[in-house]
Amino acid sequence: MTQYYYTKRVLPTLIKETQRDRIEFGKAWLQEDNDPSHGTRSEFNLPRLLEEKEWIPFYLHPAQSPELNPMEGIWNILKQRVKLRRWRTISELKAILLEEWKQISIEEIRKRIDEMPRRCRIIVEIGGKPYKSATW
Repeated sequence: MTQYYYTKRVLPTLIKETQRDRIEFGKAWLQEDNDPSHGTRSEFNLPRLLEEKEWIPFYLHPAQSPELNPMEGIWNILKQRVKLRRWRTISELKAILLEEWKQISIEEIRKRIDEMPRRCRIIVEIGGKPYKSATW
């Protein structure tokens, strides 16, 4: 994905959702990794300019560090559940993915988020190496 595509097609939706969450919950942040499409490696950072214009606080997240991203734990839930299902066509797979995605509870999501402080301490202790836990 290019920086231009990310800025024009993806980021506006993320900004809208972040603003909605800010209104609903009082605060919200946008977490991005160090992917080049996020503008972190270029002199002219289109995504950051747009985020600043819209007053969106953001966290830079190291690239290639799934152990520090709660979303990876959510993807693992989805992967485990889809593995248990049978499908023959791409359409069937898409339907299964959507069905299983809708079944992921807010409690399962919160569990992965709540684990982050402990997870971060462990990852620092083991020198940034990959880490598996009971939740991911």
